[in-house]
Amino acid sequence: MPDPVFLPIDMNGILRAMPPTVPSIPMVFDSPHSGLVIPPFERAVSDELVRVASDTHVDELFDFAPSIGAPFLIAHFPRSFLDLNRSVMDIDLEMIEGHWPHPVRDSASARRGMGLVWRYAWGDTPMYARKLTVSEMADRIDTYWRPYHDTLVSLLDQTHAAHGKVYHINCHSMPAVGHALSPDPTGTVRKDIVIGDYDGQACEPDFVNLVIETLRGFGYTVSLNIPFRGAELVSAYSLPGKARHSIQIELNRKLYMDEATRDKTKNFTVVKQDLERLGQVMSEYVSQDGQR
Repeated sequence: MPDPVFLPIDMNGILRAMPPTVPSIPMVFDSPHSGLVIPPFERAVSDELVRVASDTHVDELFDFAPSIGAPFLIAHFPRSFLDLNRSVMDIDLEMIEGHWPHPVRDSASARRGMGLVWRYAWGDTPMYARKLTVSEMADRIDTYWRPYHDTLVSLLDQTHAAHGKVYHINCHSMPAVGHALSPDPTGTVRKDIVIGDYDGQACEPDFVNLVIETLRGFGYTVSLNIPFRGAELVSAYSLPGKARHSIQIELNRKLYMDEATRDKTKNFTVVKQDLERLGQVMSEYVSQDGQR
């Protein structure tokens, strides 16, 4: 099959998609939560609190993706402004003034205040001093959520069409310990890395095991689906029976940054090099002949 033609995309303040710099492989990477550019919006907290939940530096840690043949999609804005790893049905109705005219679903994330748009900036600190209007919420979805998801779907579809299979690597980071907004209890000490395959539903087991064992071989502690199994970006676009595989990689921030200042630590280079080594291992696996 002919190599797909991926064009660079840069939607100022919204997203950037970097095409492969070598012949493509059946992989696509994305970093939906590393953005730090704050769109203009009315809120009750400082810029620092808007950014505190962001996956700072994750976009840089995985920026090797184009060099192994995989497009890399990155969001520019903070996740607390709009969380791309949520469904458009993960709406916190308590945040909206008036009637929301679109379908919603019972969402554990929204109940915690971490729905499509976050109720809290961090902990129990409210992000807003008022409710959002229906038009404000709808505008965020149309301006930020849809372009990112549409672009990701296009990258996945192009890759699958060219190779007959696609492996989607959804890239994230996590605080070193559980907190008030997280699914695990406050104070829970987390592993170095969490791999999520949506409880076995989003990816073939051999690939998941390869990633876990490779990282353990590098000396990292790794858990599977605990406390993060993946969310919308892993579940919505995966279908292993049709050779569409997705995994989520959560990196413990203590490995490479100071969580209080978000400055890189001296170990940042080591972690980046290890992830590049992982990328090579994954590349060799997905590039093998034959349908997986």
